[in-house]
Amino acid sequence: MFFSRSHRLLIFVLSVPAFFFFVSSTGSSVVWAYDDAPEIYHSYLNQENFLDIKSYQFHKLKEEEWYESQGGWRLSGGSMGLDLLYTDLEVRLPYQLGEEATVYFKAWQEEFYEIKPFRYLVEVEWRAVKQVGLSFLGMPEYDKRKADQGGSITWGKRPWNYLRFQQLFQDLYYNEKNFYDTSYYSPHPVENHLEGAFSWNNWRGRFSYVLDKPFKQVFPKQELTFTYKSKDSRATLDYHYGEQRLAGLSCRSFDIQKRREIKNPSESSSPDNRQQQLLYTSTDLYWLHPLSAEMHGTIGLREDRFRNLFRQLDLAYDNYDFHLWTLQLYGILRHKTAADRYREYALYAADTDKVTDYHSAEREDKARRKPEVKFRVSWDLQNSANQSALMFTTSWNLDDFFNDFWDGGNISYQKTF
Repeated sequence: MFFSRSHRLLIFVLSVPAFFFFVSSTGSSVVWAYDDAPEIYHSYLNQENFLDIKSYQFHKLKEEEWYESQGGWRLSGGSMGLDLLYTDLEVRLPYQLGEEATVYFKAWQEEFYEIKPFRYLVEVEWRAVKQVGLSFLGMPEYDKRKADQGGSITWGKRPWNYLRFQQLFQDLYYNEKNFYDTSYYSPHPVENHLEGAFSWNNWRGRFSYVLDKPFKQVFPKQELTFTYKSKDSRATLDYHYGEQRLAGLSCRSFDIQKRREIKNPSESSSPDNRQQQLLYTSTDLYWLHPLSAEMHGTIGLREDRFRNLFRQLDLAYDNYDFHLWTLQLYGILRHKTAADRYREYALYAADTDKVTDYHSAEREDKARRKPEVKFRVSWDLQNSANQSALMFTTSWNLDDFFNDFWDGGNISYQKTF
């Protein structure tokens, strides 16, 4: 149930300055929490991959159902070429124990630019006062070195009209309980996460900002050090002007910096002698409107920009800056063919630019700018009684149809409650 209008407005007014204070107060040290992805990889994204990702992501109407719900789980996966698969997994499972306590299980995994591990959290929230929740949370592990622990405070109540701050200590007991080798953290990784959401009149908004102090992991025996810092932000603002009618803007960005350095490498171009900065920004502008009782339309404009600044510390010949930029215009037609049965037709057309700029004069740069066009057909099987939907997708390559006509497939499932 939504709070009063004055309460909703107060949460929004307080959350905005709190958000910007939290971001600005960290200065240049803002980072994203360590996610157990310590390796440094080359970039293997293809020219059309951001069209693929957009076509595999959940429809905006499903996004609305997801964020209106108390919990659920969903998974989307689709081909990004012969060797890579886009995956997006989210799980939110709450169970209320009386009026004061709630237990949550949360999990997430998103992969499109490198291998990412499966992450999860167990949270116990206690509310002595209705408007304030205090939580103890963590990720238990058999190997206690890898266990995460932390806490949070929430003003308001999810899914809407709340402001929440969470702090999580990553690998909390690593230095004390590491009997496997002599490695240690200095300083220890700590995650800070600020998020909020508001609903006021026709406006809906959400934001999330996750950051951490830089840290170093030292392996004395191997004479290896690993350092990491990053930041990740997401924000969405929608204006609802009727049933399944909305216009909005969604943004995402991250900045991840890693460095692996070994004093005496046993091989040239060692994977333990690399430095990398991964930069990504995405902006999606969209408009949704019903066309009839059976037809619903979406048009949008989206820009994606991804960079991998790769440095091989022991071989300058391998240093490069990778850049992939995509500006796409898309349209989605959603057709209700029967009760709880839908079909979607979507067209994505983009200008793309893919560049590998080598720092060595001995290597030739790679650059290609070209249009990309793909067409998607999806079959959506829903069950409104249990709030679940299963979608099968096939897509077709229109810009080079006669040489390479099929452009991959996708399966997605979403369950809310």
